[in-house]
Amino acid sequence: MSGICGIQQPGADFSPAGIEAMLAALAMPGESAREGVAGKSAALGVARRWDFQQVASEDDLRIAVDADLINVKDLAAQIGEPGAAVAGPTNASLAHLIARLYRKEGPAFVSRLHGAFAIAIFDERAQRLLLAIDRLGIKSFYWSREGDRFLFASRARGVSAAQSHPNEVNPAAVMQFLLFSVVPAPLTSYEGIEKLRPGHRLILENGEIRHECYWDLNYDEVPGSESQWAEQVREGMRAAVHRHLEGLRAESTGAYLSGGTDSSSVTAFLSEKFNPARTFSIFFSESRYDEIGYARTTAELFHTQHNELCLNPSDAIEAIPKITDYYDEPFANSSAIGSYLCAKMAREKGIETLLAGDGGDELFAGNERYGTDKRFQIYHRIPAFLRRGLIEPLARLLPDSESKLGLPRRYIRRANIPNPQRIFSYGLFQSLPAKEIFTSDFLAEAPANSWMNIINAHFQRTRASSELNRLMYLDLKLILADNDLRKVSGTAELAGVNVRYPLLDDQLAELSSRIPSRLKLKGSEKRYIFKQAMKPILPEKVLYKTKHGFGVPLALWFLQEPKLNTLMQDVLRDPRTRQRGYFRPEFFDKLTELHRTGHTAYYGEVLWYLVALELWHRQHLESPREVAGVR
Repeated sequence: MSGICGIQQPGADFSPAGIEAMLAALAMPGESAREGVAGKSAALGVARRWDFQQVASEDDLRIAVDADLINVKDLAAQIGEPGAAVAGPTNASLAHLIARLYRKEGPAFVSRLHGAFAIAIFDERAQRLLLAIDRLGIKSFYWSREGDRFLFASRARGVSAAQSHPNEVNPAAVMQFLLFSVVPAPLTSYEGIEKLRPGHRLILENGEIRHECYWDLNYDEVPGSESQWAEQVREGMRAAVHRHLEGLRAESTGAYLSGGTDSSSVTAFLSEKFNPARTFSIFFSESRYDEIGYARTTAELFHTQHNELCLNPSDAIEAIPKITDYYDEPFANSSAIGSYLCAKMAREKGIETLLAGDGGDELFAGNERYGTDKRFQIYHRIPAFLRRGLIEPLARLLPDSESKLGLPRRYIRRANIPNPQRIFSYGLFQSLPAKEIFTSDFLAEAPANSWMNIINAHFQRTRASSELNRLMYLDLKLILADNDLRKVSGTAELAGVNVRYPLLDDQLAELSSRIPSRLKLKGSEKRYIFKQAMKPILPEKVLYKTKHGFGVPLALWFLQEPKLNTLMQDVLRDPRTRQRGYFRPEFFDKLTELHRTGHTAYYGEVLWYLVALELWHRQHLESPREVAGVR
């Protein structure tokens, strides 16, 4: 683990020792160096694992940076710094570069940064604290305010270490986790702690907190032919991957390779610069989850130095407690197990940085639900008088059941749910009456009329003319930022590897926003223009495969593997679990039975959410903690 942290309190005299507990919470024992800078009113620190994590004092400025930037040389040249001066592994030159940019442009300088970053600057002369994270939320910032004390850190545990009171659960955040698989920013699972939203900076000045959005994705579609857009996408991806190789060495750089279109595209362009590229895959003996054949096709095509690992239930048993302990908030993306073990394999092979293909689905319309939702949108092309006066009355004569005869009623019912509610209406917790699942106390603390507040705000904020782009924007802000990136970055850090995301390149993201929606989802074909772009490079069997990613058959293993089944049963039957106050007791038994007799994969994933939530309680809320104070 690693990251940056700090405390700001007007008039207080700080020493670096004042943030030692915060740094200890962020550091990986034996692997992270700790360093702090302090002065009047503030102390900032870094638990450093990589060279781009630095702190510095420069006159009246205190700076802490966790910034894996891809345009450092350009920034240095623009302000007259020699490029070599910012590349050294032992000095604080990156932090000093950030200080010079701040002096030149003030808080607006963050718009000049490209790559993944979290930056904190305390300006003692102006008595101003600035926090900022990158455009798409690769890095994180958590913060809390206690009177005149302002605490911040890359992780929630860093903030918790300095709080004067024990953590308390935020019921609204737990409900969001259960409903939508994420705890969306600015919420966190802890009362009184918030997290900074992607593309935002926070300024604390004169006792007032200001949130400023310095970047957002606007969907201004630009006309163009398929061939023109295909070429722009292909060259845009090529340039993005090449930019993300800045400062990296071939022998210590690799790529995740699931066999899907995103990871295969990254591998293709990586191979143009680093040959042979080093690629890493996992696979399973369960054929439904295994796509190693596609990964091998890509690896053979580009002559990569390919590495594979076959995962089995014993790997999951060993990995689960490490992963649930790492995440400070409830986290139940089961593919984190595969991501962690893949990154661990890469680290054992000498890899320091992995390129990941995340982001392609949200930028180029690769998620299955986009096509599904389009089918519901078609219903509303029928004139309203026909829908309401003829079709719906006839449909009500059919049975309301899960049989084929009930399909028209189910289709119409879902089509009449407006987005964004419709896109999230598939989950178990949304499809059953809330009173059958949750206790009345939990529903009082997290009432149903608040469930969609954050999601609706994102949806309404979208600057897009098409429903598809609005849905993609929502996924970009919610699913990608607060789930997928947390999964990949977190498990990689746990394994000791840094990650870069070429498909989340700022310029590529902005390019994708200009592509006409009709070319992203053409008919029912997802990623249409992406596939056209990559046809000259990738084989059709890879371009048109069914999506799996690093999905893990955890739901099946819960049923078939005795040790995992025992883990699940022990957790769900434990009185501590049943007395948390979230679920009605009978819901646990109903869900367990549905997992055993019904749709194993579907209900098993839901069970994993319950198990992960309980493990989070035990590992993060029931252990002793130390409190940091001013010294």
